[in-house]
Amino acid sequence: MKHQRTLSIAAAAATLAMLSACTGEAGGERVGRCAIADEFAAGTPVDATPSGEITFQTTALKASFSEYFTELIEEFEATYPGTTVTWEDDPGDGSFATRLVADAQACSLADVVNMPLATAGGLREQGFLADLDAASPGIGDDFIPSLWDSLVLPGDDHHYVLPWYWGLIGLQTYNTELMQRAGLDPEQPPTTFEELFDAADQVAERSNGEFSAFSASLGLRLPLEWQLQEAEVIADDGSAFIFADDPAVQEWTERMTRLALAGGIPKDSIASDDEPTALFTQGATVWGSPNASSLRYVQEGNPGVYEHVGVSSLLDRRGTAIAEVQTIGVPSTSTNPATAIAFARFLLDAEQQNRFISDPRIQNFPSTTESLGIPKLTDITGTAPIDEANRLAVDLADEAEIVTIVQWSDAVANAVNAELQLALTGKKAPREALQAAQDAANRVIGADAR
Repeated sequence: MKHQRTLSIAAAAATLAMLSACTGEAGGERVGRCAIADEFAAGTPVDATPSGEITFQTTALKASFSEYFTELIEEFEATYPGTTVTWEDDPGDGSFATRLVADAQACSLADVVNMPLATAGGLREQGFLADLDAASPGIGDDFIPSLWDSLVLPGDDHHYVLPWYWGLIGLQTYNTELMQRAGLDPEQPPTTFEELFDAADQVAERSNGEFSAFSASLGLRLPLEWQLQEAEVIADDGSAFIFADDPAVQEWTERMTRLALAGGIPKDSIASDDEPTALFTQGATVWGSPNASSLRYVQEGNPGVYEHVGVSSLLDRRGTAIAEVQTIGVPSTSTNPATAIAFARFLLDAEQQNRFISDPRIQNFPSTTESLGIPKLTDITGTAPIDEANRLAVDLADEAEIVTIVQWSDAVANAVNAELQLALTGKKAPREALQAAQDAANRVIGADAR
């Protein structure tokens, strides 16, 4: 099961901004032209007995998991007689956020919605998501503490979404045979990005153009690789991007540029956001995806490469992994708050997550502490690369944190990547490109360029 790192919220940025002009009518009981549920407007626990109808929306799950969700809904309706859940599934393409914003404006959001955190940030800012701490005290008690504690959106210490399944950033996968051909020791892989770039420079020097260090894939690397180095990417209040002045970001950009110009990065990948797994599977790069689930594609696509895969952590200065999470929100405009909250809790309880994550097709983690103990995650006895990756990922999972920058929309990513591509192709100096990237990103979010 794979989702885009950030579903396209760029197209909806201007529309979201328009929403703020019509929020906050008398008593705080409306958002735009939509009525906020009285239960949510009161800011007190919603304790009515679940009954009546709600709509539940997932993202790109129906094709593969219809049986699971059909059974789950039947179980919920049996547990709460008199309830009816209608399931909808959005395809999760580049227009996802635009559709969600249109639904918000039309007062027709589903009662329980699956969305990435970046999209949730915009909806919460405009008042379209319910304060779940107020509506359902203790709702976060069963979640992995590091996930729950880090799942707060800028400007508030309450929770407006709940964590569901998630992937982990903090691993590295590499081709040990290619490392040896480049004169590197696969038993001592890099542990910091400085070491990674040093090793990559050696690959560029000794590979004779037969293979590269890694794919550029800027859209997938950023801002995560900067965050692993604890770089200051955005101001604390979220008002402006400030990454151009961060020494770690400057060094990263200069090293990437030097490596690209030396031939250590496939040229075709500089303007591409394709997953690095394809090139890695072909044996064209030393390093592949940081996602353990990618190794299934390597195993199926090129067994010869797969048998030479090594896996280790790459946590740099953070010392902990990063969680990229799918979330569940309950809109403040829901017409049935009690049933919506009850269904969200039912969907995310340990029993349901145990069933969901145990599916062999899913290479993601659950969000409850209890679910980390399912056999799929604890009884890993094999020694193949994917077993080693899963074992290491499980070790890192219970301390992983969500560090999503909700302002890093697709529009921001496109603006930043366009400038950095100029550096990587030698058309602009790294520091100049970095400053231009920051200025462009700030224009997107309405901050003054320096």
